[in-house]
Amino acid sequence: MPAHSPQCLTLELPPDVAYLPTAASAAENAAQVFGLDRNGTLKLSLAVEEFFAYLCRFAGREEPLRLTLSQGGTFVRVAFRFRAGDVSLRALNFAAQVDLASGPDSLSDQAAELGLLVASRTTDRCSMESSGSGVYVLTAEVDRQYPEAAPLCTPQFLIPPISVSRPEDGPLAKGLLQHAALLAAERYPVRACPASFFRPERFADMVTAGQYQALLAQDATGKPAGLLCWRASGPKSVVFSGPYVFDAAPDRVLAKETARLLAERFLSAVARTEAVCAFSERPTSDVPEGWFESLGSLTLRGEDGEGESPQAALFRHLREDVGGAVWCHPDLTPFLERQYNLLAFSRDILKAEPTQTHHTTEHSLLATSLDRRRGLAILRPLLDGQDFATNLAAHVSALKEQAQEGPPPDILLHLDLSEPWQAALYPAIRGCGFEPRLILPHAGASDLLVCQHVTAHS
Repeated sequence: MPAHSPQCLTLELPPDVAYLPTAASAAENAAQVFGLDRNGTLKLSLAVEEFFAYLCRFAGREEPLRLTLSQGGTFVRVAFRFRAGDVSLRALNFAAQVDLASGPDSLSDQAAELGLLVASRTTDRCSMESSGSGVYVLTAEVDRQYPEAAPLCTPQFLIPPISVSRPEDGPLAKGLLQHAALLAAERYPVRACPASFFRPERFADMVTAGQYQALLAQDATGKPAGLLCWRASGPKSVVFSGPYVFDAAPDRVLAKETARLLAERFLSAVARTEAVCAFSERPTSDVPEGWFESLGSLTLRGEDGEGESPQAALFRHLREDVGGAVWCHPDLTPFLERQYNLLAFSRDILKAEPTQTHHTTEHSLLATSLDRRRGLAILRPLLDGQDFATNLAAHVSALKEQAQEGPPPDILLHLDLSEPWQAALYPAIRGCGFEPRLILPHAGASDLLVCQHVTAHS
C-alpha cells in the first residue's frame, strides 16, 4: 500500500483576537479542500474560532500562535501550538460544566470557557500535549460523515484455495474491504470489531489513507474469505484486530486455514517494520492456537448487557525486547513487578513520588473516548492538576449517566508509564475505584498500563 502524504496548511498568527477572522477563514477553506461536507466545515470553522479566541488569553506575546490544518484521510485535524506559562483547559473535559450564574467578576472567564466547551463538543476528538517547557499543542479532529450499513448475514460457502494479499488502491479493492467489514460485523461480537466496520466506506477509506493496514483473504472465485487489520500504537508496536474468517462450512477446516494464513502474513509484514511487538486487546476466537502469548484479560459486560465475560489480550514479540525504564508509584510496584516477571519483559522500575512530579496547575484534563455501540469508555490523563481526583470521579459519574436507560459502559484508564507525573497519579486512580489489569508493551511512548473501573457494573 503506498504511503499517503497528508495535505497540510500552516499559519503563524499573533495571539490577538484581531486575527480571528483570518484563522476561521483558513479553517473553512481548508475543510472544503480536505473533503468535509457543509456541516463538517461549519463545525471545524466554529471550533477554530473558539479555540483561537480562548488561547489568545493565555499564549505569550513573545512568539506567534501556530495553526496547522491537515487532511487525515477520514477526518480533518486542527492543531494549535503555543507557549504559555499556565493554561486552564478544564472545559475540554468530558465532565466539564460551566456555571454562568456566578458573580459578574468571573463572567468573562466563564463565557470564554463556555466557548471552549462548545468547541470541544463540536469536534469529534480533542487532545493536548505539553513539552514541559511551557509549550503546548492542542489538537482537535472533525470526521467526514459516512452512512451506517447493516451487517451481511448471507452464509459464505467458499471454494479453496485461499489467497491472502494487501488490498490495492481502487474501487474493486474498496468494495471488497467494505464487503469483508460487513461480514465481520455480522459474525463477530461488537467488541471484537473496530467501530468503522459498521460504516464500511469509512473503513475502506481508512485503509486507503494508511490509518489502518489490512490483509484480505479471498477464495478461488474472489469472494472475501477473511480479514485482519492493524495500526501503529506508539513508535515500537502495532495493535491488530482479527482474524475474521467467513467460511460457513460446519467442519471449519477452511476457516482455520484462512485464519492461519492471515496470521502468518500479518506477522511477516510487521516483522519487516520497526515494531518490536504486536498485541491485541480484542483478538477473535479464531486466532491460531500457539501463535500469540497472553497479556492477561479484562472482565467486561456481556454482549446482551447482562453478566460479565473475560476479554483476553494477546501479544507476540517481533524481535528481541532490549528492555527499558518505566515510572511507577510505590503502591503499584508489586503489580508491575509481577506482570513484568510473568511476561519476561526486562524493565527498570523508577519510583515516581507525587511530591516530586505533581504539577502546580489547578485544573487537570482527561481525554475521553466513548464507544456507545461497544459499551466501552477509555480515559487518558492529558494534564495533571490539583483537582485530578475530583475530575476523575466526575468523569466516571458522567459516563454512567450517559448510559441513560441502558447499562453503564465499562470504563478503562490508560497510563503511559514513560511519564512520571502519570505514574504518580495512581493513588488517586485507585481511590476512584480503578484496579490495574494489563500492561500493553510499547503501546505509547513506553508501556501502557490499563486500569479498569471495578465498580462499573454496580
